[in-house]
Amino acid sequence: MSVAPLFVPGHMRRLCEKAVELDIETVLIDLEDAVPGKEKSAARQGAVDMIALLPGRCHVRVNSLAVTKSFGSACGVEDLAAVMGPGIGGLIAPKIETADALRRMDEAITAAERSASVPAGTIELGVTIETALGVVNLVDISRVALARPMRLSFGMGDFTTDVGIEWSRDESECAVPRALVPIVSRAAGLARPRDSVFVNVADEQGLRESALRGKRLGYAGKSAIHPKQIAIIKEVYRPTQDEVSWARRVVDAAAEKTALGEGAFLLDGKMIDDPIVVRAREVIDQAMSEA
Repeated sequence: MSVAPLFVPGHMRRLCEKAVELDIETVLIDLEDAVPGKEKSAARQGAVDMIALLPGRCHVRVNSLAVTKSFGSACGVEDLAAVMGPGIGGLIAPKIETADALRRMDEAITAAERSASVPAGTIELGVTIETALGVVNLVDISRVALARPMRLSFGMGDFTTDVGIEWSRDESECAVPRALVPIVSRAAGLARPRDSVFVNVADEQGLRESALRGKRLGYAGKSAIHPKQIAIIKEVYRPTQDEVSWARRVVDAAAEKTALGEGAFLLDGKMIDDPIVVRAREVIDQAMSEA
């Protein structure tokens, strides 16, 4: 998945067509929150059409299997049956609150894979943590051993709704759960998570600051809700020239010290040890992959 995947409501044909025209790297086709109940069927067909146009690049956010809150729909099984096929890039499960809920979703996906003659366990699953109960059970959720690739993400909109608080511009009310998701992902050996959307499309500076907060916390990227957000998110998450230059100096100096049989060392007055060198290599690898 790209650093800045774009959410598109499945029932809004014009927006789906626009995503194809713009050649978006990864499209997140929404069948859940952005789609009214009466439009669910149209959204499923829109997702099927998009997958055919952009094979391997469409991830579909399905509805929950059961409603445990006063918001959301429980038509996930119907969604899976409609969109499952060899061209789908991945699935996103919303409002996962317990390890058992994740297992049930995985079982439903596996059943849909088999019905569509897709090898079981091959479709990547994004698991969204966006309720208080989901945060409390985050560690247990992360430890569920699935046969398929899994990545966590955090959703501020539903989280603040569930807790009954305001979603502010600086997002400070979400600081604790937002910080936990990358930490728990790392501890569980999962891919780095995806950060929540930023809903004020007109506030480009607010988006930039939000993306920077997510990057500092350890997220691998941030979902967009408008095409014009993509460039800003990519700019923030892409290593800067200064970061790459510093990383190369660290790696080069570490190689010299290792050849001399030395361990930790100082570079520009800063102590450099193995964890810093590992991170420097990650920065270089990321820069090369995005070149």
